[in-house]
Amino acid sequence: MQYCITLLLFPPVPTGPYIGIIKPVTVMSVMLTTQIQETPMEQVIITREIKSDVNAVWAVLDDFASIYKYNPGVKHSELLSNKTTGIGAQRICHFYDGTSLKETITHYQPKKGYGFELSDFKLPLKFAETQISLNSMGVAKSSVTVTLSFVPKFGPLGWLMAKLLMKPMLKKALTGLLQGLDDHTRSGQLVLQDGSLVAA
Repeated sequence: MQYCITLLLFPPVPTGPYIGIIKPVTVMSVMLTTQIQETPMEQVIITREIKSDVNAVWAVLDDFASIYKYNPGVKHSELLSNKTTGIGAQRICHFYDGTSLKETITHYQPKKGYGFELSDFKLPLKFAETQISLNSMGVAKSSVTVTLSFVPKFGPLGWLMAKLLMKPMLKKALTGLLQGLDDHTRSGQLVLQDGSLVAA
């Protein structure tokens, strides 16, 4: 899909005997058109090397109900489904600003990662999903990549907001999440809103 922003430049208003008369031979107009290619899906991708064995990292990630233990942005989280993990498992995350959202696992590979779709949120998005990928990098070392894909609302205005405001905010949040995952996996402690650690 393309959005066009059009600027029309008109000549000065005629004066004297030509008032109200536009003569094609003397009137010129220029149309400048800028086309914005709308990206159907925006993405924020963050990767971090974590100083823990892949099995230890997976054990934390696979405890789907307990994201609040390592995500500094989440005040509390709990399961909404009977399933504790795997496809169909659903949790709700409550944030410090009083908002919340639901996350439902849509694909799942043990010790490799999983993806989940976000719902019931107040963000100006039509759709959002997250993919977490885990790779071993040897003894006591892993690589975790978080990919957040989303479609903003409000057409070209939403596209602009996503580029200028939402993506920097989401990058910061995902960076904090992976920092918290690293700290919690190594220490077993609870990660607070400011990133500090306390006994779980």
